[in-house]
Amino acid sequence: MMRGEDAKWDELWHALNKMRLFVILAALFLAPCAAAQNYEAAPVVTAHRDGDGGVAEAAMDVSAPPSAVWAILSDCAKARTFMRSLLSCRVLERGDGWDVREHRSRGWLLHPVMRNVSRITLEANRRLSFRLIEGDWTRSDGEWTLTPIDGGRGTHVTYRINAAVAGGVPIGISQSFLVSNVRATLAALRREAEQDSAP
Repeated sequence: MMRGEDAKWDELWHALNKMRLFVILAALFLAPCAAAQNYEAAPVVTAHRDGDGGVAEAAMDVSAPPSAVWAILSDCAKARTFMRSLLSCRVLERGDGWDVREHRSRGWLLHPVMRNVSRITLEANRRLSFRLIEGDWTRSDGEWTLTPIDGGRGTHVTYRINAAVAGGVPIGISQSFLVSNVRATLAALRREAEQDSAP
């Protein structure tokens, strides 16, 4: 009789240990996701001058699903809503999963309008990358990536750009200017996506 009771206690003990292990693993798995959901924080941006241009990387969380962020990010007609220096965006050519766009943006005193033509690669709701074809920039390459968080209710957005202009970036464009400009772009994208996805 005692052996039967011991067997039951052993089974219960093993079941509790398995449950404890599951709880620990679940906590470890879910902790990074919970930490990543910071919808109120300003976009985190790092940027520095690099030769005749600059490099910037940024990230933020958006309280809107990837589809809502993508609807703003991928639409040439909506580009001016979050790119504050952009004067116009025009699609010149289109294919399956890509297009070619012309951007005209505000420059500076000696070059008031900058023209840039890029090939855009589109992976719906996931990734938009761009590569310079021609224009006033000597390099302009980068990408946006969208990762669902919070059970798909939110989006973790990352952005990377490496750009330069002929003759170098004007002296007045410092590292802090690059950071504030990229941060403003991401904050505007978040504002637009959250506004459009609000009930």
